[in-house]
Amino acid sequence: MSQMGEVDVAVVGGGMVGAATALGLAQAGFKVAMIERQPPSTLWFCACDYSPRVSALTRASEMILRNLGAWQGVEMRRIHPFQSMRIWEESGDAELVFDAASVKQPNLGYVVENNVVQSALWEQLEHHAVQLICGYELASIQFDSASNQACLALTDFGQLSAQLVIGADGAFSQVRQMAGIGLDQHDYAQCAVVGCVRTQASHQDTCWQRYRAEGPFAFLAMPDNISSIAWYLPVEKMAWALGLSDEDYREQIYQASDGRLGAVVETWERAAFPLTRRHAQHYVKPGLVLVGDAAHTIHPQAGQGVNLGLLDAAVLIDVLTQAKAQNEAYASYPVLRRYERWRRGDNALVQRSMEGFDWLFKSDKGVKDAMRNPFLSLANLAGPIKNLLIKQALFGREPLPNSAKTLHYLP
Repeated sequence: MSQMGEVDVAVVGGGMVGAATALGLAQAGFKVAMIERQPPSTLWFCACDYSPRVSALTRASEMILRNLGAWQGVEMRRIHPFQSMRIWEESGDAELVFDAASVKQPNLGYVVENNVVQSALWEQLEHHAVQLICGYELASIQFDSASNQACLALTDFGQLSAQLVIGADGAFSQVRQMAGIGLDQHDYAQCAVVGCVRTQASHQDTCWQRYRAEGPFAFLAMPDNISSIAWYLPVEKMAWALGLSDEDYREQIYQASDGRLGAVVETWERAAFPLTRRHAQHYVKPGLVLVGDAAHTIHPQAGQGVNLGLLDAAVLIDVLTQAKAQNEAYASYPVLRRYERWRRGDNALVQRSMEGFDWLFKSDKGVKDAMRNPFLSLANLAGPIKNLLIKQALFGREPLPNSAKTLHYLP
């Protein structure tokens, strides 16, 4: 097996979080290689096909992508700001409304297809000195404590040496497994059915979420009166949902949404996946660090997954850049622990918060059923508390990395 060179940092995984991490470190002067089995196309054909996987990006994520120079590429492709969010539950008539105007913001975030963000980041990677290693699989990682180097062996490719390995390779991370880092897990016994639809009535630039006994249902506002759906069901119904005829699929969406946006008149590709909370027992080891879904996955009902991952990337870039500027060993355990201490608690807090909502809105024919409607009514009247929740969801919780709150780069 041939030696393919030496870099400062090897990022394994080129999704949104991995690409953002690689790009930010390259911009900071690190010599970076990124390994990705299936690279995206940076070309964009703004036709009628809509990807089933979307994210609701916060203001903090917007700032991170702007500072990376990728936001313009996102805007040139396809993105939609939403102005409000309306939440209600099936057994009552109370409604909780979050509105951008109440916190003097132009919007509450943006709904954007994941492949749009990934393509915009890869477009920027092509303009920086990032070694892109595509179409190969990671076979092994070996650490040499004498040289403080990691050797990454790639199937049918060769070997790459790096001071630091970053695992950004998703929920089933090979990097995490090869490093022997354990997981704390919780199976929600739910699945999420996702896809884009066009409805008879306008979505009014609003994200709509209805809590049902089987699980939440949401419409996320997209361009041209398209909505992305997030339809949560017991996991045993996943095959049933994917096997529905288009006509039955449209009817089931109408029923699950209580007909709030009228009939569904057009649908695109649908997908489904089971839901599990995962949290790595450690984010770092000497010479190795985990970011994004490789470190944590959460219930996606509030769309916070990629936002947490982008904050991971921004914090890690800050920590490594500062360590390098101070001539510290940036791949050392004490330096990497700064990143872990910064991010692990916040990620755990968001995980548990999502589980709290899931617990509250699950029907149990008892006290919870009786308290949910009054809870929504009171929460809707609690202006200061509601506005605080909006600001925390939109801007994130302190401390934030500078790139999440201050614009340093204008594309």
